This record gives sequence, structure tokens and C-alpha cells, in this order.
Amino acid sequence: MGSCIPFTDDEPFSKRVKTLADDELLEIWEETQQIESMLQTALQANLEIAPDYERAIVAELTLRASRRLSTTASTVK
Repeated sequence: MGSCIPFTDDEPFSKRVKTLADDELLEIWEETQQIESMLQTALQANLEIAPDYERAIVAELTLRASRRLSTTASTVK
């Protein structure tokens, strides 16, 4: 479950994201999406609560997927 203060130190999320497992990143992303959706419905407004988190998570997951594909392709050859 999420927390208001997910990390105890001052390390930026863009660096912290590199140390999290894929399932942790997906959980943070999913919880953020759910909270955002609930707030949009309750407030009847279009808002984004953590666009920087979302960008960092998507970028990291994309990079990891690309690396896995690259590694798989090089071992198949």
C-alpha cells in the first residue's frame, strides 16, 4: 500500500526508480492512477497528481524492456 512519504531519504524519485523492482514500479503507477481517477471523479476535474512519477516509471520500464529485448536478441544469434 502507498504512503504519503514513500522514501525516507532525500534521493530524487528519478534516481530511486532505478533501484525498484518492476512489480514495485507497476504498483506505484497503478496506485497513482487509481487515486487520480478517484479524485477526478470526486472533484469533476481533469488533474494529474504525479506526472513526474509517471514519466519516470514509464521511462524506466521502457528502458528495462528494451534491455531485455536486446539481451534476448543477442543470445539468440
